[in-house]
Amino acid sequence: MSKISDVIEEFILSTLGNDNDINLSRNELADYFKCAPSQINYVLTTRFNLNRGFIIQSQRGGGGYIKIVRIKNFDKNYLYKILENNLSKPISFKDACYLLEDLTLKKFLNKQQMMTISYAISDRALTNPIKMEDILRSNILKNIIVNIMKEKENE
Repeated sequence: MSKISDVIEEFILSTLGNDNDINLSRNELADYFKCAPSQINYVLTTRFNLNRGFIIQSQRGGGGYIKIVRIKNFDKNYLYKILENNLSKPISFKDACYLLEDLTLKKFLNKQQMMTISYAISDRALTNPIKMEDILRSNILKNIIVNIMKEKENE
């Protein structure tokens, strides 16, 4: 049986379909799935984040809603947000892989580049204390993305 988080994620993705955004009520989702609103928050923060190509906008009051925006097309602003928000702090291998997959889907990286980078930032390649691994991984990814951006600008 699937975990409730998986079921909620699948529901949101199927509701989103091919659209770029969707408005949902956190409380209505929690009622529908008979779970706590914190479970909805967990799914949103872990599965619908910038590393996976989504932006969550939230409004409180007046019933409140959650707007999930899928970033479909590659643009520099998206990369700058990643560099500023995600790679200015340590990043886990799992989150780094989500980011690489999203950059590949958006055609910023090709499959070979994604695989090479993932090998270079794997826990096996970074044999340091865990806290240092995440810091090194973030710095390596930031450096690679900035340099690929420079190459693309010169093309």
